[in-house]
Amino acid sequence: GVWAAGYSNFGVQVQKELYEFPDWPLSADVPNFTPGPVIQNYLEDYAKHFDIWPNIRFNTTVTGVKERTSPSQGGWVVTAESAGKQSTDEFDLLVICTGLFSNIPYMPQFAGEETFNGRIIHISEFTTRDIVKNKKVVVVGFGKSASDAALEASKVASKTTIVFREPHWPVPPNLLGILPFKWAMLNRLTSSLIPPYVQPSNVERVVHSLGKPLVWFWWRLVELLLIAQCRLWSRFGTRPSLIPQKPVEIDTFGESTMLPRPNFYSLMRNGSIEPHQGQISEYQSNSILLNTGEKIEADVVILATGWKSDFSFLPESVMSRLNFEDDGFYLYRHILNPQVPNLAFIGIMSTISNMLTYNLQALWLCELIKGTHQLPSGDEMQESIEQLKAWKRSWMPFSRARSSRLLLHMLHYHDELLKDIGISPLRKTGIFAPFKEAFAPYQPSDYKSIVSGKA
Repeated sequence: GVWAAGYSNFGVQVQKELYEFPDWPLSADVPNFTPGPVIQNYLEDYAKHFDIWPNIRFNTTVTGVKERTSPSQGGWVVTAESAGKQSTDEFDLLVICTGLFSNIPYMPQFAGEETFNGRIIHISEFTTRDIVKNKKVVVVGFGKSASDAALEASKVASKTTIVFREPHWPVPPNLLGILPFKWAMLNRLTSSLIPPYVQPSNVERVVHSLGKPLVWFWWRLVELLLIAQCRLWSRFGTRPSLIPQKPVEIDTFGESTMLPRPNFYSLMRNGSIEPHQGQISEYQSNSILLNTGEKIEADVVILATGWKSDFSFLPESVMSRLNFEDDGFYLYRHILNPQVPNLAFIGIMSTISNMLTYNLQALWLCELIKGTHQLPSGDEMQESIEQLKAWKRSWMPFSRARSSRLLLHMLHYHDELLKDIGISPLRKTGIFAPFKEAFAPYQPSDYKSIVSGKA
């Protein structure tokens, strides 16, 4: 998947203890913000240790799936191709684990591309710094891959510019340069201060009613901290302002959640990376023209604009029942759709610790297969889906994958999954457990006993 290949110097955007399997920790010598090739080796070691490797069909492409014709049977017929040979197999349950996006780059088109004398590439094609060495480089976007590309280009390019429609609040690896961000964002205290979950607790209802002014004041203090630490202000108009318009507690749930590498903002402020707010209006022979009227010279344009979803292997009859909309498709517990039995999705969502989330999703699904817990009726599941959809659309910024975004609501979602299968979501232990539940960050290691079957 994504870790088999990536752009130059790609890697994880969080500390290593947030991106590992609960029952298979990364080795002590692995650096934070784990490089992509290290994750690739880690996944292979995991698959071999737990005897998953023999069950993987490598170099095999699923060319199509269809439902069994007999309603009494249920299940699926899967067609695949490997080394030019077709194979067909039947299964009772189909689990799609292809992730949020596919291998189809999203590359927006702009006028004048045919007149541009330089090179226009997608972030996935930026595999080596040599592509931009001694070039004038423009990076389009403001998410993680855009910031990574700008950092890489700035090391060897003659000039590096980043163009974005709007800035987003950064989440520094260490707040005030000292406190790892997980302590401020991945605990139960913070999860009670963000916009209330679709099914908020009684405490959260009180916090967001009687305590609403204090919640508002807390997030304004957070914004001031981020402005000061990352120097987002315009310095009396002498440089572009990087202060976002959306409140931090809302913007954090948008498409371009920013967890940049430590020196990204400092390089923008010392001129090594030149920021421009706007979007491309047209290409010209040796430059791009922004909708603001600014002209930026360019030899290479890197489009860090993401990927498209691709479920083309699913039949149209299934796609229509999954109900794809402009912000994605919604599922019960982000796993199932009652209109399509015997089909499950694992990994079609986004949190701060995705590897942990997908572990717990897989556990939930396995326990369902074993009969440990039962699903509600189809109507009840559909009602839950509609509630989730209405909740997200009432406050969460639009994105093509809004249906899949939970991010800082990760704890709420993990709690739901564990309660469904009859396991306490409170994982902190010891005499200080109540204190740790409120203030200590949650990370994969807290769920080790659950995933290993020793809960």
